[in-house]
Amino acid sequence: MDESMLLGRLCQQAIHINEQALADLQHPPLPANAVHDCRVAVKQLRAQWQLLRPWLSRDDHRAFDHNIRSAARLLAGARDNHVMAATLQKLASKADKPQRHSLSRVATTLFSDPDPQPEASHHQEAITAFALDQQRWQSLALSISDHELLVSGLARTYKQCRNRTIKAQGSSDPQHWHDLRKWVKYLLYQQQALADQHIHTPSHDADLERLGKTLGKLHDLHMLREHVQAHSHAIEKQKDLAHTLDAIHGREKRLLKKCQPESQRLFQAPTKKWIARVSAT
Repeated sequence: MDESMLLGRLCQQAIHINEQALADLQHPPLPANAVHDCRVAVKQLRAQWQLLRPWLSRDDHRAFDHNIRSAARLLAGARDNHVMAATLQKLASKADKPQRHSLSRVATTLFSDPDPQPEASHHQEAITAFALDQQRWQSLALSISDHELLVSGLARTYKQCRNRTIKAQGSSDPQHWHDLRKWVKYLLYQQQALADQHIHTPSHDADLERLGKTLGKLHDLHMLREHVQAHSHAIEKQKDLAHTLDAIHGREKRLLKKCQPESQRLFQAPTKKWIARVSAT
C-alpha cells in the first residue's frame, strides 16, 4: 500500500456520490427509490467526513456534516411517511384478525397519501447541499498517510461502535440504539469505500449490514409509534390505537432480542486488537 493514496481516492468517491445524487434530483417528482438513494448518499458522505474527523477542526466538521445532513432532512418527510406506512402495513399483515382490521384502519387514517413528495423549495435546497458538498471534496486540502487514515480515522469509528454497544446493552432507551445504528452505518460505508482500495477489516460487511437493518427497523418502529401518538386524536376507535401500539411494542421487543447479542459479538474486540487485524491486499 502506497504511503498516501487513500485520501485522494476517497475524495474521488465522494465527488462521484454527489454527482449521482445531483443527477437523481434533476427529475422531480421523485419516486420513493430515488429519495432512498439520495438519503443513502447522505449517509455515505457523512461517513466519509467522519473518517476524516481527526484532521478537521470542530467547526469545519460541524459545518460540513450539517450541510450534507440537511439534504437528508429536507427529503425526510417523503421517505419517512413512505417507510412508516410500509411498517404499519407489515405489522397488519402479521397480526391476527381483530388486530389486523384495527391496524389497517389506522393506516388508512394516517397515511392516505402513499407517495408524498418533498416541497419544491426543499427539493432545491437539497440540490444546493449536495453541490456544496461536492465543491468541498474537490477543494479539500489535507495531507494524511494511509496508515494514519486507518489507525486514527477508521479505528475511531470502530471505537464509537464499541462504546455505543456497551451503553445500549440492557437499555430500552431507543436513543441509545439509534446512536449505535448511525455508527454501524458509518463503519459499514467506510469499510465499503476502503474495500474498493483493497483494505479489509475483521468486521464483515454482511454482519454490519444485518445489524444495521435490524437497528433500522427498530428505529422505524420508534418513529411510527411517535407518529401514531402525535396523531392519536385522528384515530376514532381507542381499541385501534391500543392494538397499534401493542403491535409496535411487541415487534420492538423481538428486534431488541436480536440486536443485543449481535452487537455484542461484532464489537467485543478492543479497538487496538481490531485495528491491528486490518489488512491491505
